[in-house]
Amino acid sequence: MFSGAHFLVHVAPPEANHAVLHKRKNEVLLLRQHGLAREACKAMGNWTVGATPRTTEANLEKNKLDWTKLELHLQEIGTLHTSIYRVARDLSPALVLTAYWFLKHPGLMFQGPSWWYIPRVSVLEIGMLGAVTLVSRVTTGRSYSSSDELLHREMSSTFMAAFLCALAVYPGLLVKMDSTQALGVDAGFFLATAVLSLIMLAVACFIGWISIDTVIPKREVLIIGSGRGGQAAFAEMVDSPVYNVVGVLDDAFVGTGPMRDRYLGGLDLLDTLLKENPISVVYCSLPVKSMYEPIQQVIAVCEQFGVEVRHSSHLFQTKIARLDRKAGTNDSILRMVREDSTRYAKRIIDVAGAGLLLLLALPVIIAAGIAIKLTSSGPIFFSQDRYGLHRRRFRIFKMRTMVVNAEILQAQLEGQNELGGPVFKIKQDPRITRVGAFLRRTSIDELPQLWNVLMGDMSLVGPRPLAVRDVLKIEDSAQLRRFSVIPGITCIWQMSGRNNTDFASWIRQDLEYIDKWSLLLDLKILIGTVPAVLWGKGAM
Repeated sequence: MFSGAHFLVHVAPPEANHAVLHKRKNEVLLLRQHGLAREACKAMGNWTVGATPRTTEANLEKNKLDWTKLELHLQEIGTLHTSIYRVARDLSPALVLTAYWFLKHPGLMFQGPSWWYIPRVSVLEIGMLGAVTLVSRVTTGRSYSSSDELLHREMSSTFMAAFLCALAVYPGLLVKMDSTQALGVDAGFFLATAVLSLIMLAVACFIGWISIDTVIPKREVLIIGSGRGGQAAFAEMVDSPVYNVVGVLDDAFVGTGPMRDRYLGGLDLLDTLLKENPISVVYCSLPVKSMYEPIQQVIAVCEQFGVEVRHSSHLFQTKIARLDRKAGTNDSILRMVREDSTRYAKRIIDVAGAGLLLLLALPVIIAAGIAIKLTSSGPIFFSQDRYGLHRRRFRIFKMRTMVVNAEILQAQLEGQNELGGPVFKIKQDPRITRVGAFLRRTSIDELPQLWNVLMGDMSLVGPRPLAVRDVLKIEDSAQLRRFSVIPGITCIWQMSGRNNTDFASWIRQDLEYIDKWSLLLDLKILIGTVPAVLWGKGAM
């Protein structure tokens, strides 16, 4: 995933990084002192996207298995509370009992065609399975306050569930065996259940750690307000392993010293900041009673860009009443896109589909590469910076279909643009090679983007990622809401005529996809794209 801090770390020694960051910070402070707020905003934006002191120092350090940090990781993304882990954890005692039951019938799995035969299960055994499942679910599912440490909580509840399940099983064992034998089986059941649960916990922790360090990108956060709420949000997020505070906005700054280092200016800069930086979360800490209208304006701007808005759940000061919310969450969240378990299903489909398609398309890619190399000079593949989720830049890959200096020649052809709007397209583009024309018409040139899908920068279905040049020419901020979802290889635009539609219709279709998204819609688009590609409908 995109991480601008990597650029500086790889090309310069640590001391050079700090010197550059210190110079940029002084430039921002100097611009603000001279009243050049917008210029300071841009300079700070470049600094934040390129590298912040926190992200640079974090990349200079080697990854260490810090359990305290891991707990914060898991609390933020809820890795230990995913449905798969919960089900597996709650069924651990039942799984151990079932394994013991199969152990008591050693020939069960080796009966030839009748391997599926299951011996008669007594009412007592069914009752024991039901009892341990219920006890485990009740014990591990009870609520905890947000101050509890996550891993300690999970381990203690695991041992408690194993112990209570062992107590529940013991009377049933006494029915079938003497007390000494029953006690031995029960002790083994307790140990096996506890060990199995701890193994599941370790696997969940490992997946969470790997996901944070290699898969899940940090979320760029902009804090609105510098009062008590803003100070609390800043203190919580500034050293968070999953958030990167890009700055603080407030018309009248009253924050702390560390907050002043990231103070950018007044609320009027919000639109510019969202347009020029890959910000995915805006945390609004303004007081509701006295700042209702500014809060509404903040929400309206964020809605235009499709940026998530968060506000403290503690809207009212109470002495007795307590807010009913999930443990660990202190925010009310306004999301502009659908956010539920189906997004994991979409990602699974992306990985499985892209992997299979890339494998099947490999001979075609090799043949196309040979044709490109034989008919024109230059590399086989073409890569370019594109804007992705939350306007983060990533490198997109395609088969090269134009001459090597195509991007330089584009400036001479700007007046011939036929698509309209900021996007540049012409049907008889002189930069396209003979083989390139065929690759574009058949969409073979898009096949390397399956690698972008596997890397998580793109999806099989989603709004097409736009080039940097195109995005910088967009004047209507509302059109930037298309970056609130992961871009894709195909979308409504591709199956409804592609370049035969104008830019306004293209954006309207992208926003329609975002607002109506479902797995069924993705399936319809994938099916509808096939004839559009086969017939070369609207291809340029």
